Amino acid sequence: MQIPFSSKLVALSGVGKKTCEVLASAGFNTIGDLLWGLPYRYIDRGSIQTIATVNNQFLQSIDESIVVTLQGQITDFRQSTSRIQRMPLTEVLLQDDTDQIRLIWFNQSYLSKSMKKGDTLLVWGTLCIGRGGIEMRSPSWERITSKEETESSSIETTSMARFLPIYRRIATLSGKTRQKLIDMALRQIQSPPAILPLELSKYLPDATTALRLLHRPPDDSDPRDLDARQTPAHQRLATEELFAFALGIELRRKGIQNQQCQKILTSVELRNKLKSFLPFSLTTAQRTAFREIVQDLTSGSTMHRMLQGDVGSGKTLVAFLSMAMVAETGGQAALLVPTEVLAKQHFASFTKLLGGDSHRMQLLVGAMKTAEKRQAIERIANGQANYIIGTHSLFQESVSFFDLRLVVVDEQHRFGVKQREAIKDKGNAPHWLVMSATPIPRSLALALFGDLDQSILNELPPGRKPVRTCLYHTDSAESGWNIVEQELNKGHQVFVVSPAIDSSESLDHKRISLRDINNMEAYLRARFPDVPLAIVHGRLKTDELSIRMTEFLEGRARILLATTVIEVGVDVPNASAMVVDHAERFGLSQLHQLRGRIGRGKAGGTFIMISDRETERLQALTQTSDGFRIAQRDLEIRGPGEFFGARQSGLPRFQVADLFRDRQLLVKCRQVAAHEINKGLTPDQEAWLKQEQTRLRLAEIS
Repeated sequence: MQIPFSSKLVALSGVGKKTCEVLASAGFNTIGDLLWGLPYRYIDRGSIQTIATVNNQFLQSIDESIVVTLQGQITDFRQSTSRIQRMPLTEVLLQDDTDQIRLIWFNQSYLSKSMKKGDTLLVWGTLCIGRGGIEMRSPSWERITSKEETESSSIETTSMARFLPIYRRIATLSGKTRQKLIDMALRQIQSPPAILPLELSKYLPDATTALRLLHRPPDDSDPRDLDARQTPAHQRLATEELFAFALGIELRRKGIQNQQCQKILTSVELRNKLKSFLPFSLTTAQRTAFREIVQDLTSGSTMHRMLQGDVGSGKTLVAFLSMAMVAETGGQAALLVPTEVLAKQHFASFTKLLGGDSHRMQLLVGAMKTAEKRQAIERIANGQANYIIGTHSLFQESVSFFDLRLVVVDEQHRFGVKQREAIKDKGNAPHWLVMSATPIPRSLALALFGDLDQSILNELPPGRKPVRTCLYHTDSAESGWNIVEQELNKGHQVFVVSPAIDSSESLDHKRISLRDINNMEAYLRARFPDVPLAIVHGRLKTDELSIRMTEFLEGRARILLATTVIEVGVDVPNASAMVVDHAERFGLSQLHQLRGRIGRGKAGGTFIMISDRETERLQALTQTSDGFRIAQRDLEIRGPGEFFGARQSGLPRFQVADLFRDRQLLVKCRQVAAHEINKGLTPDQEAWLKQEQTRLRLAEIS
C-alpha cells in the first residue's frame, strides 16, 4: 500500500514511538520530512584509494590537508587512556588487500558500541604522522557491513552502488538506520499531485523522482554536481521550496494591499512645519525616500515599507519626518529600537529637532522608575504624547495607545516576528516603516522582503567625510596604536572592539588564542595611563551598560572598550578612531557597521583592523566604503544564513535552496507566484502550501 508524503512516520513498518520521538527532535514528523532530509555528502566509490597508495603518496608529499577515502576491515580494535592527559582513546587497525593503517579517535568511548573487529568501514579524513607511523585522527566513518553481515555475505544493495549517501546521526539514531528508513519510505511513497506551474517544472523531474535520484544517485551521476547540489533533482526541490516561499510573500503582500486605514492629510502648513524641524537640507536620496513615504501615508492603504541605507546615510532623519507627518496631524507615531542606549540617543536627537514642541515626546524604557513609567504609560494612553520612543517596553500589555498610526522599527531583525506584530496590534492597521542599516543587494532584498516596498538611501549627508581604513598585521599593530595616540592628543575619543569578553571564549574550534577584553584593558591602561576608560559588553546589566555608555557619550570617558554591543546606532561625533582586534572574527558587513560609528563629526575618522589571518578578505574594506558592495562580498563568502545571523527569525529554513545562489530563481518564482495567485490556486496547491508553511516556517516571514 502506498502512503502519502503527509503521513506520520509511524506509518512505516517497524517505526515505533521511541524512534518517532528521536526523529521529531530533529524536525522530522512526516514521511515527507524524512525524505527531504538529504544526504549531507556522497562517497564516490570511484574515489576510494587503496591504503598502500595513500601511504606512499603521503610519504612523498607530507600534505596534511588532503582528504582521502579508504575502505577496509577492522583487524584490531582496542580502547585505552593516553598517558599524559588521561584522555580516552579508541584505536582501530584498518586493513584492505594492500596494506593497513591506524585510526584513532579521542574522547569517543561510545565507539565500542558502534564498531567491532571484523566490521567493514568506509573512512575519510586527513593523514598525519603518529608514533606508530602514518595514521588518521578522528576520521569520519560509516560502517558498510557488520561482522555478521560480512560472514553471511548479506551485503545491502546500497553498499554496491557507486555513490554511497552519508546521513548525519540524529541523537541515538545512526546514519545507517536513517538510511534504512529512507529506503523503506521510497518503496512505499505515493507520488504527490503536481503543484509547480509548467514555467517552473519544465525539464525537471517530478518531486518523487528527484528524491529517489538524490537518495540513490545513479552510477552515471556527475560527482561534482552532486557535491555542489546542482543536479536537476536538486533544482526541482529548490524550486518547490522557493515557489512556496514566493507564494507566502505574495499572499502576504495581497493582504497588506487590501488593508485600509485613515489617510494622513497633507497641507501647506504641515509642509512648512516639517521644514522648520530640519537642521540642514536633505540629500537627493533622502528627499526621494520621504516622497515615497508621503505617497504611502496619503494613499488610504496601510504602508509597509523598508528604508534601507548605508551607515550614516541619514535614515533616522527620514524616519523622524515620517513620524512628524503623523504626529503633526493629530496621530501617534512610535519608534521601536533594540537598546535603551539607542532609545535615549534618539530621544535626545528628536528633542533638538522638535525644539519647543519636544513636550509632545515620550520615552519608555525598562530602566525607568515605577512612577516615571506609570506617567509615561498614561501620557501615551491619553494622547498627550504624539512622538513615542521605546524598547521592548512598548510590547507590555499595560501599554495602550490613544491613536497609533505609524510604527517605525529600527533594525527590524533584532526583534522577533511576534514582538513586531504585538506592537502593530496596538493600533488600527498602523503604517509600518522598518529601517535596516545592513545593506542588502537589491535583487536579494526584492526577493526576500517582497512584501515591503523599498526606499534606498545611497549617499552621505553633506559634510560627512569618508573614513580612512587601515589593516595591520599583529606584528605591526603599534602603527595603529600610534594613530590612536594622535587622535587622543587632539582631544578626540576612540572605540576599541574586542571579540571576546573573557578567556573562556578565547579558543575557537581551531584552538586559536584571542586577546579578550580583560587583557585588552590591561594593555590600554598601560599604553594610555592617563586616559579615562569605560568598558561595555553584553553581560552587563542594562542599568550598568547605560551608565558606562553615557560616560562615553558625554565625553567623561575617552576610550570605550567594547564588544559588538556598539555595532548599531551609537552616535558620538567626537569619536574619530576605532580599533578592532582580531578583525578576522567578524563578518565584512559587521565590520562595516562598526566603521559607521566613527567619522560623524568634522574631524573624519580612521578605522583600524588588527589581524594576522584572512587579510585578503579584510582588504575589501580598505578598498571600498560602499556597503552594498561589501554586503555582496560578505554574502558570497558566508552565505545568507550567517550574513543575517541566527537572530533573523524571518528567514525560512530551506533544506535545498540557497537564497544567494538561487536568487535569480527566487525572482522567477516570485513572478510566477503573483500570476498563479491572480489566476487562483488549485485545491492541491493550497493544501501543499499549508504543509510547506509548517515545514519551512513560512508563517514567520515578515
